[in-house]
Amino acid sequence: MLALLAGYALWLGALRDLPLFQVQRVSVVGLTGSAAPQVQSALELTAREMTTTDFSTARLRAAVSGYASIASLSARTEFPHGVRIDVVEHRPLARLDVNRTIVAVSSDDRVLDGVAPVRSLPLIRSSVAPSAGRVTDSLTRAELAVLAAAPRPLLHDVYSISKSSEGLTVRLRQGPLIYFGDATLPHAKWDSAAVVLASVTSRGAQYVDVSLPERPAAAVGDSQTSSETAGAGASTSAATLGGGISSSTSG
Repeated sequence: MLALLAGYALWLGALRDLPLFQVQRVSVVGLTGSAAPQVQSALELTAREMTTTDFSTARLRAAVSGYASIASLSARTEFPHGVRIDVVEHRPLARLDVNRTIVAVSSDDRVLDGVAPVRSLPLIRSSVAPSAGRVTDSLTRAELAVLAAAPRPLLHDVYSISKSSEGLTVRLRQGPLIYFGDATLPHAKWDSAAVVLASVTSRGAQYVDVSLPERPAAAVGDSQTSSETAGAGASTSAATLGGGISSSTSG
């Protein structure tokens, strides 16, 4: 009986590896970016080395493990000769400029080789180059954390984020600066900024300060002119959100 079972197992294994079931048709879905042709080629070559009756998704993952843009993939065989491979890529969050070398980076601090750092992505400048395909600079990681928390409609309007005398500062493509202070409570700060930006009375503001998200403030005039004309001891004219938005100048 044992001999019969062993023989059956050998026969079944040989049957599964027959050229009769060799993968001939490969469909790859989800690839974008400049590295897509190379990734697709690696997946197709690896898939065609297998049969639909003995297919290994792990081999596919190993074949493209060197591409940082690939987050995950899955495969489904289509008997007798087809395979469909679905690829999920890391989404680029920002473009990182290190001494004029610009790369795309993701929300988990990963440098996305093969993904174009298009100008529609928010810009981050740093003097510290990534290491082993990862962002290691603490300031850049904090800036990425702030961007990752942004509501998608607002993220599309962000031109850059950097550190200023007011802390982490977001520059919109059209609109005021947004002062975040630090990277704590980023979701609450974005929610607070959205409320102020949507208010009619904050139109034309120079900046929105959400370093204290429960008490956001928006400059309603030329702060430099206000400081000069008000004289020493005068604060910048500002609009503060609290039940409504009102402007006040303290002497």
